[in-house]
Amino acid sequence: MEAHGTAATQGGPVPRLRPLSLGEILDVSIKLCIAHSTTLLKTIVFVIVPVQVLATVVMVSTGSADYDVFGDVPENRANDETNTYIAGQLGAVVLQTIAVGLVTAVCFRVFARAYLVQATDWRESLRFAVRRIPQMLWLGLLYVLASIALIALLMVPAAIVGVDAAFGVAVVILIVLLLWVYISWSFALPALFVEDVRGVKALRRSLALVRRRWWPVFGTIIVGYILASVVSAVAQGVFAIVIVAGVDSSSVLAVIIISLAGLVGLALTTPFQAALLLVIYFDLRVRKEGFDLELLAERFGGGEAGQSQWAPVLAPPVVPAALAGSVQTPYWPAPSSPRTPDDDTGLAPRPPDLEPPPPGWAPPGGPAPPDASPQRGDER
Repeated sequence: MEAHGTAATQGGPVPRLRPLSLGEILDVSIKLCIAHSTTLLKTIVFVIVPVQVLATVVMVSTGSADYDVFGDVPENRANDETNTYIAGQLGAVVLQTIAVGLVTAVCFRVFARAYLVQATDWRESLRFAVRRIPQMLWLGLLYVLASIALIALLMVPAAIVGVDAAFGVAVVILIVLLLWVYISWSFALPALFVEDVRGVKALRRSLALVRRRWWPVFGTIIVGYILASVVSAVAQGVFAIVIVAGVDSSSVLAVIIISLAGLVGLALTTPFQAALLLVIYFDLRVRKEGFDLELLAERFGGGEAGQSQWAPVLAPPVVPAALAGSVQTPYWPAPSSPRTPDDDTGLAPRPPDLEPPPPGWAPPGGPAPPDASPQRGDER
């Protein structure tokens, strides 16, 4: 297990985190994407662009240019040509899925370190994401196996019964269960990249965080994904208008334009969705585990706590009007610069100088002072 530490353990400032509302979660997610747009752009250029170019070449070479990009199948096409076209489409989808997974991992790494006020670099984040590819594939396989198990558990009995009503009920239950599993396991990847929790333990970790918070998490994720989908649809719609306006939808140029539209959509939605999940993940840890107090405890006595630039700023404490202006600066801590005895700037008034105590005086309850009178044997 790699121990990268938090801001507390690495000597950096500790973020003051707190539970966030829906609007604050969306706001923080957008700010993360905007503030790290340069880092994300470099990752997209080095990861998604080459993969998208390769996917476009695969699509064109398998006859995709002979098919309408809007899904219309040309007439008089042999089955072999159609199968080749489908294989090219599936290959492009696989390549894009791998690229999106890698970029998502980089986003998790960049945003997690930024949210905890730690230095980040796209090269280090990319290397970190590459090392986590086996664990990501294992989590993906667990998702697929769980989905297949649910489908088999519900749909096979419904198919055996052969009643349309039973089949419809099974479909509805399946959709509900798949949705519940998706939300409950949404934070397995953040747990992998932040806590280095892997495999089944990552799924259990996500389930424990979502427990008793499923509906708020569900609502936040749905709103965020709808927002991302709308932005992506608007951006890709511009490219679709170009095709409709004057480009043959079955030409190579149309395939290239559609690939560019997909590239823009991935560049807009992938970082935001990763930031959204990560912010919700930290919000759940703050609410259920006191993650903010944990960071402060790690840093106790080791420095000054700082304010994360991504978390919403806490409002300053309100001073009652009756006390306004009546609170004076205490003597301690001592001023950072030397002061002269007569320099009282910014300090409370000095107490009056007291005369030294009389001989033989002791504080109440203290030991009696030694008798200072001369002894008889000392008298000459």
